[in-house]
Amino acid sequence: MAPIRVGIIGLTTVTPSDQGYTPGSWGLVHLTALTSSPHYKIVALCNSTAEKARKSIEQNKLDPATKAYGSPEELAQDPEVDLVVVSVHVDKHYDLAKPALLNKKSVFVEFPLSAKYPEVEELVKLAEQGNVKTIVGAQARGNLAFAKVSELIKSKAIGDVTSSSWVSHMPLSTWDGMLDALKDFTTLEGGPSRVNIALGHGLEPFLHALGEFKTVQAIFKTHGKIIPLFDTTGKVVNPEFKTTAPEYILIQGVLESGAVASINLRFVANSVDDATIRWIISGTEGELQFVSPAESYVQADLSQSKLRLKKWKGEVEEIDFKREEPAHITSGTNLVINTARLYESFATGNENGYPSFESARKVHNLIEQIKKVAVWAP
Repeated sequence: MAPIRVGIIGLTTVTPSDQGYTPGSWGLVHLTALTSSPHYKIVALCNSTAEKARKSIEQNKLDPATKAYGSPEELAQDPEVDLVVVSVHVDKHYDLAKPALLNKKSVFVEFPLSAKYPEVEELVKLAEQGNVKTIVGAQARGNLAFAKVSELIKSKAIGDVTSSSWVSHMPLSTWDGMLDALKDFTTLEGGPSRVNIALGHGLEPFLHALGEFKTVQAIFKTHGKIIPLFDTTGKVVNPEFKTTAPEYILIQGVLESGAVASINLRFVANSVDDATIRWIISGTEGELQFVSPAESYVQADLSQSKLRLKKWKGEVEEIDFKREEPAHITSGTNLVINTARLYESFATGNENGYPSFESARKVHNLIEQIKKVAVWAP
């Protein structure tokens, strides 16, 4: 089978940080996943100018025949491009993805799909109208442990789900301040906000496994309302930046299935038990427990997670969620591996293995509901 021909929007030469949050670096994750896979071939790059695209082609040592574009419309009109990858700041997702959809190209857009819900709905509608295949970079869907949880729920391993309790933290505390380039993380309406990024990335595998909420309630709390912003050298550039995104997010409600559910997300430097997630799902015939190590569930492999199942009349069973995978996936670093899994699922036709625009719409819709009903604690 001929490789899927890819055009990337947003591939720069910035080096990722150990945490993977360096602005502009995420395109390099896509680069690694794509060049390692036999299913894909990068044939074009698009940046703000064609000259910048040519420079990226050269510095990332891509095939000199790779085309350079300075507009998403030119890239989308290239008949030799099958898949357009959008890996830029979330505020530009809509404008860059739309031309690809109008030209009926498959599209991979990083999560969040957009900072504005009406734009999310429009992108979903365009994809449906054009019968376009879509992928969203909510990397947790590629995590093998999350995939196993979903599989066990759908196979009725614990019977019908009656309740779910998700307690997690993100190791991105702002108590000591925040990098100026990441200040949108602490802004409620910012595209890459705590709510969109941290909560949204967790909601995607949650909804995939358990289904949507029928009713929902929420409490938001911000402890550090004023924080310093600093540059990459540690110099404070704004000593009193006002934050509007919550540090503590409490959600509870009833799922469409009738099960009750709660989600507790906090932003602290680390956790007392070195666990990022503790997720317990109860059913009519037993219970599942998922515990992940102290890694960010946004993109980490979480291969050291523990998944246990207990039938009400049986013993606790450790569930093996690992599986054989191609070397071009397992050779990837912790930041790359789940993105590589999304690409692998797309190339091999495993639609359950990657989120679509419609999957993202469900997450964004729930976030909008949560923001509307949230009560702000003083």
